[in-house]
Amino acid sequence: MAFVRIMVLIWADLLATYVTWIMQKYLTDVWKVGFTHAAGIMNVYTGLTKLFPFILFLFGDFGVDNYWILLLSSIAFSSVWR
Repeated sequence: MAFVRIMVLIWADLLATYVTWIMQKYLTDVWKVGFTHAAGIMNVYTGLTKLFPFILFLFGDFGVDNYWILLLSSIAFSSVWR
């Protein structure tokens, strides 16, 4: 059962990577943003998404209760405009 869960997470990560790869083409073609500007947008987005779990870990590690960290992460996830 653990193998299936790991495979689902790997496939979800591959899908997210593919969408990120397509997003740069979307920014250049549809929004008419320059290639370097689109690459910069994607680099900032990727950097923030990779850094955010570490920041939440620090909040949790310094004594924030589990309930509050779950509430904070849920609010942060829900507040993103899609």
